[in-house]
Amino acid sequence: MKKFSYKYGEVETNKQWLIPPPIDNFNNWLVDFKKLDLEDYNVYLGGKYVIDYKNTSDVDICLTGPIYDYNSLYNILKTGLDLALNKWNIFVDIKHYDNIDFFKYPRRKDFVRLHTVIEMSGEQTQIIDGVINYNIKKDITIPHPSVPEQILITMQELPYKKQIIDGRIYDPIKLN
Repeated sequence: MKKFSYKYGEVETNKQWLIPPPIDNFNNWLVDFKKLDLEDYNVYLGGKYVIDYKNTSDVDICLTGPIYDYNSLYNILKTGLDLALNKWNIFVDIKHYDNIDFFKYPRRKDFVRLHTVIEMSGEQTQIIDGVINYNIKKDITIPHPSVPEQILITMQELPYKKQIIDGRIYDPIKLN
């Protein structure tokens, strides 16, 4: 068995997550995730898991809605990932988006729009058998007293290049 480690900010695991993420594991993760104080956030299932769950390595979760407290948002992001990795053995990529209109955008490279995207910041490292598979540092981009250093706020072009290449337009699934 390969020796595995993964760290993203304050979240760590030594368990390789299951690929593709089994539906039962995702459903169980979702039950646990909904027990968190999700405030007024809308929670959506997005990404390739919606349309082709057998051919993806992760589950994409999109949060939308008003941000009352960035520390609370960080705790949702961190706890959600920790539950996924260490309890349900799947990788769940959770981000807050200003809106999810981009799901309806045409899949053309001449049609992209900027959206505010919020995710965890920090170092993201995966090591398999002593070899660094990847090591990415995501630094805070908007310094402000209300934003903890564990939060990354960026403007991103949507749809993503991988969505344009795939070409499929689909509706996200509302989970709460």
